[in-house]
Amino acid sequence: MNRSQTYTPKKLMHLGISLFMMFIFGMICPTWGTVTRMGVQAIGIFLGGVWMIAQGFGMVAPSLLIMISIVLTGFTTGKDIIASTLGSDTVWQLIIIFVVLFALTESGADAVLARWMISRKSLNGRPVLFTVVFMAAVTVLGALASALGAYMFSIAMINSIADTVGYDNSSQWKKAMYTGAIVTASVGGGILPFKGMAMMIFNLLQGGLVEAGVQVDQVSYMIAAMVSGLLIAVGMGVSVGTLFKADFAKLKEADVASITAAGGTTFNKRQVWTLVLFLIGVAYSIVMIWLPKSVPGYAIINGIGQGFWFVLMAILMFFIHIDGEPLLNLDRAMGKAVNWGIVLAVCAFTALGMMVSNPELGVRDWLASLMNSLFGNMPFPLFVIVLVLLTLLCTNVFSNTATAVIIGTVVGPLLINYGLGGVNVSCVIPGIVMSALCAFLTMGAGGSAPMFLATDCMQEKPNWILTWGLLVFPIVTVASSAEYILCAYIL
Repeated sequence: MNRSQTYTPKKLMHLGISLFMMFIFGMICPTWGTVTRMGVQAIGIFLGGVWMIAQGFGMVAPSLLIMISIVLTGFTTGKDIIASTLGSDTVWQLIIIFVVLFALTESGADAVLARWMISRKSLNGRPVLFTVVFMAAVTVLGALASALGAYMFSIAMINSIADTVGYDNSSQWKKAMYTGAIVTASVGGGILPFKGMAMMIFNLLQGGLVEAGVQVDQVSYMIAAMVSGLLIAVGMGVSVGTLFKADFAKLKEADVASITAAGGTTFNKRQVWTLVLFLIGVAYSIVMIWLPKSVPGYAIINGIGQGFWFVLMAILMFFIHIDGEPLLNLDRAMGKAVNWGIVLAVCAFTALGMMVSNPELGVRDWLASLMNSLFGNMPFPLFVIVLVLLTLLCTNVFSNTATAVIIGTVVGPLLINYGLGGVNVSCVIPGIVMSALCAFLTMGAGGSAPMFLATDCMQEKPNWILTWGLLVFPIVTVASSAEYILCAYIL
């Protein structure tokens, strides 16, 4: 979210609070319960870092300060933090997926795929089916490209249809479609566990879960997230005409196939090759689940890992030339595609996660007792529903990144308990990520929310989102919670 960089008294106050929590709070606050002095420092660093990010100071500076403050506590050294974070397979994989996704977006293959999905002739005269397919296409685009890119694409499509058939900014249809677009684009951004916030939260939880004997895997996450994304798209699509009371009369008579096909629905050679290589890259983790260990060369294939498999795809994109140009200019992409704010945030919160989860500091035991008292012996299905709804409510008030980190850290001990009880908690992690990304209600929610709320359509009646927009909460909670629960039991 873009915020003013000018130092105001309020912003200076937030900066002071953040620095105080990160560097001073832990030294003067009394210990309590099982929490040691260093444990108090870990809590202070966590709160200060999250607060700084939430108040618009970006991701890079807070992440670097988190790592410096950890070193100053004496918990570890700077050299060890670099080795365990920047030198990890997780961060390497995150960097290279930025590069591969850059090639996919630059080729335009993601937008062509989305246009192809929503421009089928079979959708003409069927506004409900068209709306569902449209929301599903935006979700797919959000997963393959970015939530922001998917949202901008969807707004262009909605405006084109509205101008053609006669929906203006005051129409319920256009406002409901805008809302559906921001929701589906946002949750789509959390479907792949090796990009963006999904990678950050998965990595944040993975260490503590694995250390406690609970196995987590990206394939289970991906399956649960994909089905959840589809159900949310269906829920939002069906709700446009039912819950949001949009008038479909004009849309029913329109040739939406022709309207949405503008821009092309046929893949060129560059787009085909780029999309195929990207899908081959994604397929690695899935194939390794079922590949027998008796297969010749299994040890070498397994040793490559997801990160270096994507490296191989990037190299192939570099050497494959279409019309005299490589599919991917690696030198340019490495400098332009990587979001270092996210990379450094993964490093910082990984290091902080290791500190918070260290049994000698007592924080993990304290959090476990706190959550147990809050949730009690809550049955797993009810826990998932509360988790999703709580995350949705928080992310629409605070920064989505801060919300995901806070919720992920707090429920970690509970996930351990459920995981040891036989539940596949990999399927619950998307409930944190995708719910946290579903930020649209207020300007402070982060992500694409400011762009959404600032559109002429939403500004035409600003209070609309505070009434009709609240329908999103039960739609997303019901659609996604049921699926997380089911996948957690059967996968």
